[in-house]
Amino acid sequence: MTQRPPYVEFGGLASAPGPLQCDDTTLYVFGLQADHAKLDALCRRVFREPTGGAVDYRPLGDNVIVTFGVVGAIRPTLEPWHAMGAVREPQVGFWIPVARVEEDGDRLVGRDFGMFCAAMMLDNPISLLSGREDYGYPKTMGWSTMPETPTDLTTPFALEVFGMDFGVGEQPARRPLMELTPVGDQVSEIDLAIGDILSVGQWIKDLLFDQPHVDLGFHFAVEFGKALHDHCVNQVFLKQIRATEDGRRADVQQVVVAPAVTDNVSVAQLHHDFDLKLHHLDSHPLYQELGIEEQRVTLAARLHFDFLIEAGQVRWEA
Repeated sequence: MTQRPPYVEFGGLASAPGPLQCDDTTLYVFGLQADHAKLDALCRRVFREPTGGAVDYRPLGDNVIVTFGVVGAIRPTLEPWHAMGAVREPQVGFWIPVARVEEDGDRLVGRDFGMFCAAMMLDNPISLLSGREDYGYPKTMGWSTMPETPTDLTTPFALEVFGMDFGVGEQPARRPLMELTPVGDQVSEIDLAIGDILSVGQWIKDLLFDQPHVDLGFHFAVEFGKALHDHCVNQVFLKQIRATEDGRRADVQQVVVAPAVTDNVSVAQLHHDFDLKLHHLDSHPLYQELGIEEQRVTLAARLHFDFLIEAGQVRWEA
């Protein structure tokens, strides 16, 4: 690979480089029913089609994992940024559990596991730009609220975004996109056995991957087990920058894998349900791309942990 030129630092601080140490993180995790055909079409459009099949990720099932939470302190590991301070990042993420697949005759065989970030919303501009530039997180502006305590049955998890419906004379503004409202009387939390990343991985595997749409053979099992043993989850992205001469094309287009290594993980499963309400916005096509509709959500958990987003690896480049 050609030696890349140094990044020129000038002007106001807009972004910071990875790797990124992310401490004191609390995430509420919700398993949403989605549409496998729409998830598959999105994954093919993002990975298989741009790369000509060189990199092919496919959804493992018909679920999308939505996370509401706050990363308490994000610090670059590199100096001088490490000593400059930290940012707090409230965020909402939409994640698709995927397998990198290869064709074997008329079968798709899974090779390794990843979490494809299909969308992320937050209100921290430095995190927004750093995530997009460094790794390819599809971050946009959004404002999230959530209950003060897990047993609060009155305050919904809510997301507003800077979005719009399309049409002559329309303008983007801060508008509601979704709410998850707790329902039912049972508000206890049951700690999962062990309460670490191994439990999280087994929980996700048992509840979301019970009917995978690709063959998960020995190699996939070995790679999945190794990732759990190493407390590591591969995040996968399509990183791209619009072309200067023709904004319909890309000057930079890469498939990036960024390992997230967790530490100090505690997990509690929430034992009350949530009602999901969606607000249509053309700018945020949750149904068109993910197949998410209003539903009763019965799968929810709270995680608290620290993690390191390691330097990303370019798996493919245009």
